[in-house]
Amino acid sequence: MKITSAVATVLALAASASAAFSSCGSASDDFAFGSVSYNPNPPKVNQQLCITLKGTLKNQVTTGASLHLTATFWGMNVYDSTIDLCSSLVGGANPCPIPTSTTQVTQCITVPSNVPAGVSLNIKAEASQGSGQRIFCISGPITFSS
Repeated sequence: MKITSAVATVLALAASASAAFSSCGSASDDFAFGSVSYNPNPPKVNQQLCITLKGTLKNQVTTGASLHLTATFWGMNVYDSTIDLCSSLVGGANPCPIPTSTTQVTQCITVPSNVPAGVSLNIKAEASQGSGQRIFCISGPITFSS
């Protein structure tokens, strides 16, 4: 199943960085991370970007789930946002609850104009259930083009 929504403000991958993204979670997470892909390649500032995470969902995602995104540059925080994951999925194909049969999640966003082009940022995305149980955590470098 595919879920499309305007959620992940800065999560994406640079053309050579897809292998650099990895799980920062644990075996007890609700989503076992498999891979990340995106379109367009490379991602561009002020343009639409669709990011797809593939893996195995062990427990359904329920109302109250959140997504916390951070971006850092040389250890300095340049972006920090927490959003309600389920509210953002209302316009998508499958709002919450997201069933365990889901193996692919796609988020489409417009990359903000204040994202610096040509600079490598370290991105971290961590999603949690309303109960606090972590759904997933991924992190890695990204470079946007202008």
